[in-house]
Amino acid sequence: MRKLGLLLLIGLLTLSSLFGCTSTQPDNTKKLTYDVVVVGGGAAGLSASIEAAKAGAKVVLIEKLPMVGGSTMLSGGIVYGTGYKIQKDAGIEDSVDALVQYWLEKSNNVASEPYLRFVAERSGETIDWLVELGVEFGAPYATGTSPVLRAVSTANHGNGLIEPLKATAEANGVEFLLQTSATKLIKDGDKVVGVEAVDSEGNPLIINAKAVVLATGGFDRNSELVTTYASVAQGQTTFSGVGNTGDGLVMAKEAGADVVSNGGVIGFRAVEGESAYTTDVCLLMWMPYLYVNLDGKRFVNETIDYPLFYEELIKQRDGVSYLIFDQNTYSAALDKAVEKGSAFVSDSLEDLATQAGIDPTEFVNTVNNYNQMIDNGVDTEFGKAIVGYPKVNAPKYYAVKVVPAVLGTMSGIKTDLDAQVLDTNGNPIEGLFAAGELANGDFFNRVYPASGTSIQMSVTFGRVAGIKAAELAK
Repeated sequence: MRKLGLLLLIGLLTLSSLFGCTSTQPDNTKKLTYDVVVVGGGAAGLSASIEAAKAGAKVVLIEKLPMVGGSTMLSGGIVYGTGYKIQKDAGIEDSVDALVQYWLEKSNNVASEPYLRFVAERSGETIDWLVELGVEFGAPYATGTSPVLRAVSTANHGNGLIEPLKATAEANGVEFLLQTSATKLIKDGDKVVGVEAVDSEGNPLIINAKAVVLATGGFDRNSELVTTYASVAQGQTTFSGVGNTGDGLVMAKEAGADVVSNGGVIGFRAVEGESAYTTDVCLLMWMPYLYVNLDGKRFVNETIDYPLFYEELIKQRDGVSYLIFDQNTYSAALDKAVEKGSAFVSDSLEDLATQAGIDPTEFVNTVNNYNQMIDNGVDTEFGKAIVGYPKVNAPKYYAVKVVPAVLGTMSGIKTDLDAQVLDTNGNPIEGLFAAGELANGDFFNRVYPASGTSIQMSVTFGRVAGIKAAELAK
């Protein structure tokens, strides 16, 4: 009898399965189908979605935040390149070869020359393309350490780039799914055929697609990935987009992608305790006055490019420096910094140093030596063009604490020049493309070369990724 009962139970369960009655809970997994799915809505992702849609693909862009823009939205809206119409019209002499050589030298000849040349050759076209989309740039100017006028920027900073890109994507039929987080790439054998995600209501979502473009930005807000790929930046303030948690890097690695890392970051600096570099307190850090370390010694030419300044700052004890002001250089933001605990104030240099934990004897000697160099008109220590700078001799004195910070990362999943993601054997992963900060490991070394380079690379490779993804989807 027990055997007969077991057989009857099995039979009932089988019938229940056939009639779809295995669960009383409804399946809340949504399933969508597109030709191309783009993951990430920064400059690279928006550029990819535009080009894929223009090529005739049905495109969806998913973004885990409530709005698109990523780190580009927080940037100065700078794009670096050569051969674009604004530059030509200004009569500026430049060339692709010169740009490639500059980028290569800034990477200590570690970056991939084919990658640099690929972007340099298309950099002018990229800027002209952005202008065609409605981006309004000013006159070219120099960034980095090259005197060549290659950079252009928008009056409205990052938003001046993102808004025209977003509007163009919408006009070309790109669908947007905001507050939708990609969690895993879907594979059919060795081919990527879609994305698993969670939608804005917390429901599981499956997006089937013929091609996937990853454009999720960097990973400087993921401490584990920072430890693995950019340990120099452990514990440092980051000013990148809040979505820079390395999601695309993790998903690509799980799918077999290779990673290129030289351990570098886009180094920056911050007044300690400031969460944005645009606050009046944090903007104090740009003043090119006397900087000292905890030993009371000057350690850098205060006017050098910010990535180079970062490299010197991280060498200092505890990664700490102090920017010195007095009544000759007073700003109301200094008192606010004191109130917030990120600066000290005193009528005495010795007391100021003691409050800040700076060696007072060395500090006084440094200030006296700095003032003497101003009198003589020559910086014999670091070569700053010191003529015209105010001396530090008018109390009250202020010391503002400045520490290393990060704007982004310079490691990423490996791609070829078609923006296809490569596996650890160097073979393309079919159906998977990547662009932007997520895939910049072959483009940089440890020191960021010039403001506007990252956005140029992101838009150029984003466009390529979109075009190639649409070709595959046909």
